[in-house]
Amino acid sequence: AVVSTQSTGVHEIAEQIGQKLAKAEQLGNEGNVDESVALLSDIESLKSEKRQAEEEYRNNLPQPQLQQQKLRVCEVCAAYLCLYDNDRRLADHFGGKLHMGFIQIREKRNILQQVDDKSLEQEGTMDRETFTTNKI
Repeated sequence: AVVSTQSTGVHEIAEQIGQKLAKAEQLGNEGNVDESVALLSDIESLKSEKRQAEEEYRNNLPQPQLQQQKLRVCEVCAAYLCLYDNDRRLADHFGGKLHMGFIQIREKRNILQQVDDKSLEQEGTMDRETFTTNKI
């Protein structure tokens, strides 16, 4: 239980670093250099926190499990991520087309769901099946 908690902690820190690196790069490209530099200082503190968490994680793992526990599934796009990947690689993942595409798909789905719910409310007491069959 302790090992899985530490594994999750390392993954969450790595995800934060990757997202902040992608955001810092975006801000730098937009010309917001001060905000980008501020994010980079946050990233440095997260990197040291990640190194410390990785060390604790490795120390608590039994030797045979050390090789098995390296990969983790990204909760957004279901890609495998290595817990020990460098921060640049993680930033490339979190800023990548596949990962960003899944985020956009989920945002669009939520918008469409809200539109669908509003149109159902306007129709009155009809249930979802009746409403969709009347539209066809």
